[in-house]
Amino acid sequence: MDTGLSAKIKRSLSKRSRSDMTDPLERLFVAVPLSGPVRENLSGWTERLRDSGTPFHKWVHPEDFHITLKFIGDTPRSTLPALSPLLEQAAEAHSPLELTAAGAGTFGPKDAPRILWAGLQGDLDALQTLQRDVEAACSSLGFEPEDRPYRPHITLARRYTGGRKWARELLDAPGEPPSASWTAEEIVVYRTHMGRSPMYERAGAFALRG
Repeated sequence: MDTGLSAKIKRSLSKRSRSDMTDPLERLFVAVPLSGPVRENLSGWTERLRDSGTPFHKWVHPEDFHITLKFIGDTPRSTLPALSPLLEQAAEAHSPLELTAAGAGTFGPKDAPRILWAGLQGDLDALQTLQRDVEAACSSLGFEPEDRPYRPHITLARRYTGGRKWARELLDAPGEPPSASWTAEEIVVYRTHMGRSPMYERAGAFALRG
């Protein structure tokens, strides 16, 4: 049986009408941000790829590059103050992560992928553990756990729209994205603003202090 805040969140979501603005919904997710130089590095590569004629429906703004830990989705604004101390506790148990953005690949149908991503190297075991702890913090407030395996990546573009079938060789025009390293020292809750570019706003940050 649901109790406490978990039940309150679910009741709020199930009974909400479009006209109810007393506790408006906001779309949230938790992520590891990239450093400025790493964002610039990836942005330069995606620009070269786009200029080479590789079409995607949406290219992610460099300021929006991140590594997702937990997609929360639409939730009442009043939820964040309750979630923040749990995320802070989870973050404090982890040390900063040494990560490298390296390589590129796709998710989705082989001939028409839905996601173009940059890969990761470095403290990936620690990143997996951090993700599980963030997932547990969110689950304790009633948010459904993700049932798919966690595959950390940096989304660069969405939905291939080329007239010919996708082929790995299309990534060869600009060459592999040059690797770039950084120390991840925090996790961030982002608020999504649909229709804006960049579309993600920092709503809270929690230092990795372990």
